[in-house]
This record gives sequence, C-alpha cells and structure tokens, in this order.
Amino acid sequence: MSELSRRGFIKAAGGSALALAGRVSAQVPPGVGRRPRLPRGYLLVQDLGTYNTSRFGALSTAAEAEETFSKLDGRLNALEFASLYYGAHDLRAHEAVARVGVAHKVDLWASTFQFKFRAFGAPRPEFQAHVMEADGHIVPADRAKAGASPDPVFDVLNPEATEWLLGEYRKTYLERMQGLLAGLFFNEDCVPYLAPVANKRRFDYWRNATFSPRVLGLWRVYCKEHNVVAGGKPVDRFPVHDPQLVANGGGLTAYFPGWNTPKTIEAGQRFSQLPRAEGVWRHWDDFVCGTYLKHWIGRLAQLANEVNRKESGWKGVAYFGLHYWSLPYEQIANPEFRVPATHGWGAWGRQRGLDLQRLAAHPDVDILICETYPPMAANLEDFVAEYARIARAAGKTFGVMLHRDDKWALKPEEEQRRWAAIAKYQPTLLARYPRQRMLPDDKFYNPELEKLFAERLAQYRRGAT
Repeated sequence: MSELSRRGFIKAAGGSALALAGRVSAQVPPGVGRRPRLPRGYLLVQDLGTYNTSRFGALSTAAEAEETFSKLDGRLNALEFASLYYGAHDLRAHEAVARVGVAHKVDLWASTFQFKFRAFGAPRPEFQAHVMEADGHIVPADRAKAGASPDPVFDVLNPEATEWLLGEYRKTYLERMQGLLAGLFFNEDCVPYLAPVANKRRFDYWRNATFSPRVLGLWRVYCKEHNVVAGGKPVDRFPVHDPQLVANGGGLTAYFPGWNTPKTIEAGQRFSQLPRAEGVWRHWDDFVCGTYLKHWIGRLAQLANEVNRKESGWKGVAYFGLHYWSLPYEQIANPEFRVPATHGWGAWGRQRGLDLQRLAAHPDVDILICETYPPMAANLEDFVAEYARIARAAGKTFGVMLHRDDKWALKPEEEQRRWAAIAKYQPTLLARYPRQRMLPDDKFYNPELEKLFAERLAQYRRGAT
C-alpha cells in the first residue's frame, strides 16, 4: 500500500475533532486567511517534546506516543508541541509522534520554546545581537558562561537575519509538518535579556540585545521618519541615561534625559502612578517593541499562517506571555491595580520589547494567553483582567493559564479561586502546565482533584459557569 499523504492521513484518521465540529469562521481583517473559532473551554496543555532519542522527557517513537496520547484521550483539546532540535533524525521522530497525535484527534501547536537558531545552519557574524555593558561599552551578545564555548545571541531585530532564519525554518519544519499542526504557539517570546531578573526590579535597557550595527541603522531611520529630535538636533545615536556612559560608547551613543523607569517597585504601589519614559526614551521603547514585533513575532506568525492557509485544521497563532514581563505597566487601565505583596510581580512588558496592545492588533496573531504563576492571591485576577481587556479590544480570542502547577499538586482552595476567575473573565482558551500532572504515574497526581477539574471544565464548556 502506498504511503498516505499528510492531508490524506488526516482525513483517514478523522482529522482534528474540533476542525470537524463546524466551520464558523473567526472575524479577521481583510486579506488574512479565515481561521475557525475555538470552542469555549478549549484546553491546551503544555508541553510535549520530541527528540531523536527518548531523553530529557521527550518522546522519540510512535509507540511512546501511542502510550502517551492514550492516557490523555478525551481529556484535552490540544498540546504544545516542540522538537528539542531540528536535525533530520529529530524531525523524523517529531513527525511520527505528530501522526499519532492527529489519529487521537489532538490539536498540536508548534512551539517556539527554546528555539534553536543554530539548528538551521551557522548564522553569519553580522546576525549576532549586541548588548551594552553597565559602563556603556557595546559588545556582541553571548550567553556562554565563563570558560564555555561561545553561544552567540541571534539578532531577532535584524530583518535580514530573521528572513534568513525563517526561510530555513519554513523549508526544514513548517512545510514538512504542513497538515499535521493546528497552530503556532509563541511561548513567552520577548527580546533576549542578558542579566539576572527579579520580580520587583526593572529590566535594564542596556542588557537587552538591541544594540547591533543593523539595529542602529533601523533606529536612525525611525528617528528620521518620526522626527525625533533633542536639543534641536536629529537623534542618530543609541540613547543612554547617564552622560558618563557616552565616553565608552564608541561614538554610537548619546545622553538623553527622560528614561524614568523605576529601578524597583514595592508592594502596594499603583501601577498607573509609576513614572514612565518620556521624550527620546518613549520613542526608543516604541522602536524596540515595534521592530521586535515586525521582524520576529509578526514575521513568523505571518509565515506560519501563509504556509498553512489552505489547511482546514489550522487555527492560527497564539501568543502566550508570562504576566509580569508581557503586560506593560504603561498600558494598565485599572487605577486600583497594585503591585502584589505575594511575589511582588511587576508588569515590565515594554522593558522586554513587548507592547501588548500592538501585539494584539497584529493581523496574524489570533489569540492572546495570559500566563500566570500561583497563587491567585498575587493579584492574578488584576493581570488577567488587563490582558482580557487588551485582547478583546483588538477583537482577538482571549485565553488564560491559571492551572500552573510546576512542582506541586492541585490544591482544593486554589482550584476554587481559579475557577471563580475563569467564570468571571470567560476565557475561550484554558492553558495548563505541566502535562505530567494529569497522568496517574506522576507523584503529584490527585485523582479526586483531577475528577473535579474535568467536571468543572465540562460545566464551563456547557456555559454553566
């Protein structure tokens, strides 16, 4: 018997259960392929990885996939689906596992988590990002620890770099997996940051990977087009907040006042009252966020939709962002939303190159998912409310992750609070992490609470809550 094509295989296997359950089209801007709406209570669970061998928690064979998907039958709609690498052996395993998932009528969302840039070939030297040291020196960005081999950071703001990479990604992955995937899942994507992070502390602009020669050229074009001037002169250098840093900038930097971003925040502070960037610095944030969206998130989203436009099971592109580094405090509308005492979460979206309003407005991004970290007492409801407002104002599908149980079990009190928030904000999509907590062989598995979760999910899908 001849081997079925991917599309033929999907038809023979029954395809995605959701794709077969009606063809109500989403409202999308003109010129964008129409993608089906997700049903209420669409459950997307993280994460399922594949690899060329069964290591690091990844699957490598169809038999392993059959065992895994059998345990999840009827319990979810979709899985975040990632390959740990993109070599020939890795993708053979990835495709084999995908075929089993499709046969079990599970939607597979390709993930950007831990995207391996070097898997697609050695990038040219000019595609390496640059960062600024605390003293003002601009240096190539490298994640390698002392004594380790170089690990250059890819310049996701560089249009030539991303076009090269995404061209390879299309040939190597997207076209090969066409018909087996249901969507693209951006997992916490933001501008690379090369410094330790803390909830209450801002992200310092100089440690963002935004200072390459190519980015400087783009910044100069932006300043010219937006008539960015300071002291009566056109701005044509990277901004720094301290005049003493200019001496080490190699002629590429200039001092401008107005950065204003608070170094730390304290519990009880109102986000709406925090100081904001002004003047050249407001333009710099606009530029970084806009350039990152245009050349990375937007370009990859456009590509994924383009390749899969004719696939009936394709549901589009979702952006999944951790609340404290994807929601910008500058875009919070609730004047009573305060920095939580629990965890002390900030809202540093624009400091990570993520403008949520602009992201929501992008025509190739269909879904915004607010990822949170328990407990609910950490003002999570306020984060969810702002995310929902921004997503819905742009006409996009809203999703939320409240069931995040990294290294602990479901808790009855927390479950009550989670489902109360879900009932209040009515997300279409529910995300859950990790997949292992749903399986009986996990040490944190709780059959009673899993049953309760399933019951409440069923009620929510019926519109009972």
